[in-house]
Amino acid sequence: MDMDIRRLDPHDEDRAEAVYRALRAGASADREAPVVEERDALLTSLRENESNPNTDRRVYGAWQGMECLGALLLGLPRRENTHTAKIEVSVPPGARHQGVGTALFIHARDLALAEGRRLLAAEVNAVGSGEAALAESPGGRFAVALGFAAKHTELRLLLDLPPAELRLRRLEGDAAARSVGYEAVGWVGLPPPQLIDAFAELHTLMAVAVPSGELSREPLVYDAERVRGMQQRLLDQGYSLVTTLLLDPKGRPAGYTSMCVMGGGNREVLQEDTFVLRTHRGRALGTRAKVANLRLLAKHFPHAEHVHTWTAEVNDAMRAVNDRLGFRPVETLYELELDVLLEPPTID
Repeated sequence: MDMDIRRLDPHDEDRAEAVYRALRAGASADREAPVVEERDALLTSLRENESNPNTDRRVYGAWQGMECLGALLLGLPRRENTHTAKIEVSVPPGARHQGVGTALFIHARDLALAEGRRLLAAEVNAVGSGEAALAESPGGRFAVALGFAAKHTELRLLLDLPPAELRLRRLEGDAAARSVGYEAVGWVGLPPPQLIDAFAELHTLMAVAVPSGELSREPLVYDAERVRGMQQRLLDQGYSLVTTLLLDPKGRPAGYTSMCVMGGGNREVLQEDTFVLRTHRGRALGTRAKVANLRLLAKHFPHAEHVHTWTAEVNDAMRAVNDRLGFRPVETLYELELDVLLEPPTID
């Protein structure tokens, strides 16, 4: 098939619409309540790419005449992990098995190599778990055939809103009894200035502690400027942020949880970090923080319909917390890697 792969100009509204339709159709096919970056958020991110100190983001479309057959998202870290390139190849079901995905992958590989990146990182979502689920999913078959290997898995869990009130009250009461003297402080938007340094330190500790399997990456290091900048960019892209910070009996930060509310009616919510310092664990603080944040979400975003969270399969403590809150498993996220220098893929 003859096609032309071109980088998207985010100011070209007509082509942006066509590329985004292909991206969304490919990324959401045959999935329950899929999470796909929204159009306006993506375009805003691309338009502000030069001022993003963390990641160089690019989008490419595979064109046949005036029709966009598929999309490629390329992310090149600018600080940590500069040996990697994150790629997402998205082809709508009607355009698959015609060489579109392979052409986009080759383009991504060549761009990564030209930028001095040797490791390609990708993600695949599949119903079920284990190697069989990965191999049976369309994206998994494609990735494995190219030589990608799964290095880490997380369960995607879904909470239908609003959660049962009796369940929340019971969890609140139990958590409060086990964490006497602790305080939950919540906010919507950017962190209060007096808390930003402690909040940044917790982010760094979270990045080190979170299970990451065999992924070849180093944890991110945060300071106040980086956290404020990252969160401001999310706000500029149309997201809203809901956060609860836990303070110990002496007023020192003990943990936090945060959610990101997507635009488009504020109906889909991404549960991001939940972290409690090791010395404060065993007091139901993770539950307390999450319940408090759900209360804050309901107050400010009453039309939200789902909360999505991703939890490592080996993280038994957080899986138990999510189970008590009423989250249900939807699919497995496979994080894949391919070293294109050590294991060059064979392209038919």
